[in-house]
Amino acid sequence: MNKLLNNRYQMTAPLGKGGFGITFMAEDTFLPSRRPCVIKQLRPATQNPEVYEEIKRRFEREAAILEDLSNGTNFIPKLYAYFTEDNKFYLVQELIEGINLEQKVRKEGVLPPSEVVQILIDVLGILEYIHKKGIIHRDIKPPNIMIRQADRKPVLIDFGAVKEVLGHGTSAASMVIGSLGYMPMEQGMGRPIFSSDLYSLAMTALHLLTGREPQDFNSDPQSGKILWRDQFPDLSSSLVETLDKALEPYPRDRFASAEAMLSSLGDLQLDMLTDQMKRLRRRGTPPT
Repeated sequence: MNKLLNNRYQMTAPLGKGGFGITFMAEDTFLPSRRPCVIKQLRPATQNPEVYEEIKRRFEREAAILEDLSNGTNFIPKLYAYFTEDNKFYLVQELIEGINLEQKVRKEGVLPPSEVVQILIDVLGILEYIHKKGIIHRDIKPPNIMIRQADRKPVLIDFGAVKEVLGHGTSAASMVIGSLGYMPMEQGMGRPIFSSDLYSLAMTALHLLTGREPQDFNSDPQSGKILWRDQFPDLSSSLVETLDKALEPYPRDRFASAEAMLSSLGDLQLDMLTDQMKRLRRRGTPPT
C-alpha cells in the first residue's frame, strides 16, 4: 500500500478482488486535496505477447468509451486516468460515496413499489443515454447500481464494456459477460442486445421488491417465463405488466428500447401519484 502507482496514486484500502484483478481506494497525490478515487487493476491472463497487445488495444479503446460516457452525464463515474504499469492495466475513476442496491436491501429490507419505480425510471434514463451511444452495459444488477449519498440518485457503475478487455484472447463477440440469473438467455450465448439490459434491470427490480435472488424464482418449463406474479397480489397490475414485458425470455417480446420502458413507467408513476392523492383526500389529509 506504500507504493505510488504511476508515481501519483497512493492506495489506501482494498475494495474488492476477483478473477480480473483488484479494486481499491486511493488518493491523488498530485492534487492539494489528495482527491479520493477508485482504481481498478486489470490483470491480462496471458503470456502471449500478441494476445497481450490485443488486450492492451481493447483496454485503450474501452477507456476512451468510458471517458466519453462519463463526460456526458453525472450518473456514471468520471474516468480520471488510465495507464499501464508492470504489465497491468489501471483505470482511475471517481469515487461514488453511498451504498449499492444490494447493500440497501440488506440494510433496509425490501423497498416499497413507489421507490422501486423511481429507481427504475432513473436507471432507464442512464440506459437510454448509453444505448444511444451504442453501448450495452451487460452487467446490470443490484451491486452495480449505487445510490449516491449526496443526492440519493442512482449511479451506474462497473461497465461490462470495460470487462471486454479481461478475456483470454477471445473475441468480444464470443465472450459471455454478465451475472448468472440477471442476464437473459441471448446474453448467456454471447449475443447481448440492448433489451438484455432491460431484462437485467427488471430482475434487479424483483430483488428490490422481494429480497430474493434470481435463482430463488421458478420459471415456466414451457414458456421460460419467470413465475413471480402470485407473490404480489396487491402490486399494481401496470407495474406487474411492465416487469413481465421486460422479463420476456425472447427479445422480440420485450420493450424495444429503454425509452419505451421508460414511457410505460412514467405513465405508471403518474397513476400511482393520482391514487395517492385520492387516498389522502379520502382521509382528509392535504397532499404534500
